[in-house]
Amino acid sequence: MVMKVAVTAAIVAPTACGDDGEPSTTFGEGGPGGSSGASASATTGSSSGVESATATAADSSAGATTGNGPKLDVGSPQTGDTQPAEGCTFVDLLFVIDNSLSMSEYQTALAAAFPDFVAEMYTQLPAGTDLHVGITTTDFYCGTGSCSCSEFVFNCESTASDNTILEHYITPETENNGTNGGQGRLFEYGGMQYFATNTDADPAPLQQWFTAAATAAGEDGCSFEMASAGAAWAAHPANAAANDGFFRDAGAVLMVFVLSDEPDKSPESIATYHDMLAAAKTECGGDECILTAGLLDPCVESSNQTVWQFLDAFGEPPTWGSIDDTASYADVIGTALAQIVAETCMTIPPAG
Repeated sequence: MVMKVAVTAAIVAPTACGDDGEPSTTFGEGGPGGSSGASASATTGSSSGVESATATAADSSAGATTGNGPKLDVGSPQTGDTQPAEGCTFVDLLFVIDNSLSMSEYQTALAAAFPDFVAEMYTQLPAGTDLHVGITTTDFYCGTGSCSCSEFVFNCESTASDNTILEHYITPETENNGTNGGQGRLFEYGGMQYFATNTDADPAPLQQWFTAAATAAGEDGCSFEMASAGAAWAAHPANAAANDGFFRDAGAVLMVFVLSDEPDKSPESIATYHDMLAAAKTECGGDECILTAGLLDPCVESSNQTVWQFLDAFGEPPTWGSIDDTASYADVIGTALAQIVAETCMTIPPAG
């Protein structure tokens, strides 16, 4: 069983567009129970934390480093230049990026942290592992004219009525509004819906593509952010043509990563969104092939908000950190997360 960890910080992200509230491991300084030492204390089980384990920092002898945060020593599955007898064939990385007003700083920080994550992924994954990296957004419908900022949040929940939220939720099954990266469609950048490569190739082109694409997602999206819906609808048959080829099933690890500074307003049930995503992984084994992670407003965990419930719906707690602590992004998008992806890969049989 793969252990996920949470990276927490005490600073709550600022409200965007006029919006007014598991187990965890603390990296670096400043988090609740924060530590500046070289160990990370992880709890597993329910959100109240009933069982604990200690993961000590490990030095990496290969690949890029990711700042001063500790690294989970789960061992490197790479065993030379050949694909091992067991281990996943594919890794698909889906980034759900909030593209509402106020997101520029966070998109830039994510883009800056990503190259080290890629370098470590190449170090940790078996040689020849096939990678897909794609981006979708939290936008489903702005309405007529420019996106308004009339949405408010109290105690980490939207104060808008259900009907008002639904006015900003048009699914691709109902109507394709044509927005690049909207309604669960992958964000096209540089003529590509997603970037395809493998761990035998030069990582630089992927690093360059994502660094540019993450910031190109922009801030023109709706202030009614719907992160869970974006991830789920990306895998829905309604987007099969737009996202053709991105998701692999047998022998494929899927990681869903959410970047958002606001609580999730996705209106449907968590079970609905879970089932949409899990349906893309039936041959692989469902939940055991899906990892989740994110950089989020810390209130989403403390209030068990929609996006937290979604990320926590796949059997393991999400790997996450505070979106407002941009200096620590490398602790979340870095060695520890790359190793978790690699360890999961080693538990999944290759595609036949």
